Amino acid sequence: MITIRYRDLPSGMHARAEQAGRSTAIYLQPGLTGAQRAAAVRRLRQEARMGCGPSLPCARLALACAADWIKGGVRQMITIVRLHPIGTVLPALLLSVLAGLFLYASMPALPRAIDPGQVAQSTMTCAAPPELAAKMLVAPGNPQQCDSVPVMPALVSGGALTPSR
Repeated sequence: MITIRYRDLPSGMHARAEQAGRSTAIYLQPGLTGAQRAAAVRRLRQEARMGCGPSLPCARLALACAADWIKGGVRQMITIVRLHPIGTVLPALLLSVLAGLFLYASMPALPRAIDPGQVAQSTMTCAAPPELAAKMLVAPGNPQQCDSVPVMPALVSGGALTPSR
């Protein structure tokens, strides 16, 4: 495994490769430009080919460079978020979106809308038991009122109430 790290090196030296067991560490001078970095890595590869340093296979070196590029970008993003006042909005926005998605995902399925005609028929009934009819506005012995008067519980306990016209 190849890792890229940054360290102050002696003057004139931009990069150095050290092997420790099965892993290889490439130390680069901090603050190099892109061209200087590429030249330093190219020089390390040439030294490795000639046997003057640890081997640096191309695929592993490419992965190490990609990982270093990603780490550098993340490090820079964290610094920007930490230093800039608007940077506190980004984590709060992310947390708000995640909380909203969690609530949406945990919400139970809503029941389907019922036809209003079916609702009216289910709330009115003429075949009510006598004890239930006594608490309703519909008199138990007058079934023709079922279609014209909605069934409502009586506010006063006692006998059956009939609607006034």
